[in-house]
Amino acid sequence: MASRLSTSNGTLSCGAIARRPPSLRGARMHGRPLLCLCAVALGISWCCSSRSAAAFSSPQADINAVTGRRAEMLRGRTARGSGVVASIDNQVKTVAETIDDFYNAYPKPPILPMYRTFLVDLMTQTHLTVADSRFKYDAVFGLGLKKSFTGLMSSYDKVVGSSESEKIWKAMTEALGFTVEKVEKDAEDVEAFAFSTSPADILAHMEGSSESAAADSAVAEAFSSIKSGLYSNNFGVGIFQIMEHSKVDVNKANVEEWAKALKITPSKMTSNLETYQLNKKKLQAAEEMIREVEIREKKKLAERLEAKAKALAEKAAAKASETEAKSE
Repeated sequence: MASRLSTSNGTLSCGAIARRPPSLRGARMHGRPLLCLCAVALGISWCCSSRSAAAFSSPQADINAVTGRRAEMLRGRTARGSGVVASIDNQVKTVAETIDDFYNAYPKPPILPMYRTFLVDLMTQTHLTVADSRFKYDAVFGLGLKKSFTGLMSSYDKVVGSSESEKIWKAMTEALGFTVEKVEKDAEDVEAFAFSTSPADILAHMEGSSESAAADSAVAEAFSSIKSGLYSNNFGVGIFQIMEHSKVDVNKANVEEWAKALKITPSKMTSNLETYQLNKKKLQAAEEMIREVEIREKKKLAERLEAKAKALAEKAAAKASETEAKSE
């Protein structure tokens, strides 16, 4: 009688088991764990592949999200910044506006290129000085501005053959925010002071130890204000003019002494002196070249006039000879 075996999966016949080939029984017993292992491996691989995909896709998504938020924030900041900039009323005049004002006041004839470079440079430097909050106009500055211009344009009218320099001076002065009458009056007063005052008294004025007359009040004010104000190239040129008019040799040692009296850093004035002397040499060379050109042109004109006179004389002689031949 075949015995039966009870299991959790049901009742199995021992005989039936006995009747199966031993090889099949072993293969089945070993195959079940293999199938389980394969299933577990597939599950693990699926989980890993899902996590790997998430790991590679999530950062990009996060980056896109962050980038989008950052772009929105930047757009918002830019919009707010543009609104703030647009709402500011800038009262400071630019260099370009100053030059535009000059050309509007003096549209033509065009300024010669050799002079235009120096003139634009003078306007630019003066504009930057005037735009500085530390700047305060004074009579010495006015003298320096006037002399800087006349030193540059002294031969301009001869070259162009007409009186244009005064028109250019007026246009430049007004473009910089000054009045011609005020600057010229201050320049004349400072020159008169320099011609009539000894170098020792001028140094006393600079140090504030001299009791000056009322007529010298503008000069005294200039010497006093520069000690706490803004030093500029035009002010330096004004001082150099005072030195020349008072018969003081304009050299490095004297300039340093005067700078110390005015409480100006000596290196500033000595550096300005080098530029002043260099520009003076350039202008002198330019004027010499202009004189040479004028001499050559005069010679050519004389030669042309002489040739023309000679031709007319020959023509007149030929006509006289022809008249005499006909009369005979």
